[in-house]
Amino acid sequence: MKESIDSALNFLQEARAEFRKVQWPSRQEVRAATLVVIALVVLVTLYLFAVDWILSWFFQMFLER
Repeated sequence: MKESIDSALNFLQEARAEFRKVQWPSRQEVRAATLVVIALVVLVTLYLFAVDWILSWFFQMFLER
């Protein structure tokens, strides 16, 4: 039992040490990356909407004949 507690404490200490080595992005970098993601989501949404609309129109014309 003591061995597993020691192992868990050792893991937490090592995790904390690694966590301190992380170089976090600045607020400006996070904002820029977020804007890029939002822009790409909007573009992909518009593209998929257009493809869906065109295919729906095509199949509707095809099935009406």
